[in-house]
Amino acid sequence: MHKRKVLLMAVVAMIVTLAASQAMALVAPVAGSFGFEAYDFFINNILKGPFGAIAGVLSIIAGVVVMIQQKMVPAVLCILGGVLVINSDKIVTSLGMII
Repeated sequence: MHKRKVLLMAVVAMIVTLAASQAMALVAPVAGSFGFEAYDFFINNILKGPFGAIAGVLSIIAGVVVMIQQKMVPAVLCILGGVLVINSDKIVTSLGMII
């Protein structure tokens, strides 16, 4: 019974691997395309602008302060959130999301 499950999982894994299609990431929208104004406002003006930089740095500082208090889970979440805010434009582009 155990060998059948392993064989079935191997066959399904091979089928999924062979049936995979090409993955394509979208680039940031250009002027005049759908969603450009929203992308420009949220990503370029807010997240990549001064608000995003300050929010990212403050989040990392808050994570360090919480880490000094030996609360590791909130500290890691704060630091991870700060890094995500600082690198948000690259993350949005790499995931292929257009706002």
